[in-house]
Amino acid sequence: MQIFSENLLANQVAIVTGGGTGIGKQIAKTLGESGAKVVIAGRRNEVLEETRNEFVKEGIETRAISIDIRVPEQVQQLVDFTVESFGKVDILVNNAGGQFPKKSEELTPNGWNAVIHNNLNGTFYVTQAVAKQMIKQGTGGAITNILVSFLHRGAPGIAHSVAARNGVYGMMRTLALEWAKYNIRINSIGPGLFVTEGMKEEMASSAGPHFIEQVTQDVPLGRTGKLQELGWLVTYLSCPAAEYMTGEFIVIDGGNSLGRGLTFVPY
Repeated sequence: MQIFSENLLANQVAIVTGGGTGIGKQIAKTLGESGAKVVIAGRRNEVLEETRNEFVKEGIETRAISIDIRVPEQVQQLVDFTVESFGKVDILVNNAGGQFPKKSEELTPNGWNAVIHNNLNGTFYVTQAVAKQMIKQGTGGAITNILVSFLHRGAPGIAHSVAARNGVYGMMRTLALEWAKYNIRINSIGPGLFVTEGMKEEMASSAGPHFIEQVTQDVPLGRTGKLQELGWLVTYLSCPAAEYMTGEFIVIDGGNSLGRGLTFVPY
């Protein structure tokens, strides 16, 4: 179902990190279906090319580039590639990131640093590089960070990820103030249980085969999220209807965070 006009984001250029699979792929697709030209970025070139080809067949003007958001030089390559391809950047979706469930007493320094470096540092590198381009253009822009629904209540088993995502939240609030004068808006979304193939595999191996079933029972609306619903919310935050919104954190989790929330290890 398409709820937005196919011309809503006409002439807009969007970058979606982690755009080759899962949540990022759906977000990029929804932006493209609303008229945006899309650049998808990630680490696996083969997957990116498969997604790009799929989008092009559907009429979405798409480019793909393999980069590591943890490497500032590669992040700059992403921005340069986008400008060379489409002339500008209007929209950024910081979706790339990841974590692994682990009891905090068993978490190693390397494990902690890996998640912090990816989810916090990488997000800042991309945000800063894109914002510099937006400031240079002088036309403003919309940045959306994909965080987690349990940002303020915690989630046993992924302390490293919660810490990193809260860092991004604090960064967002500060940048919303600093960059308002450039008409750059920056908001964040906290998704609850949105099931992707990658998540199924990760949760089956680390949190048990029945994790998704068990957690779904704790969602007041009684179901997992539809990826398209997340794509719609990002599209809204990226369009003119949200031009008075910045520095905000929006949870989309079927009410799960109002109840038991998510637990990745027993406590």
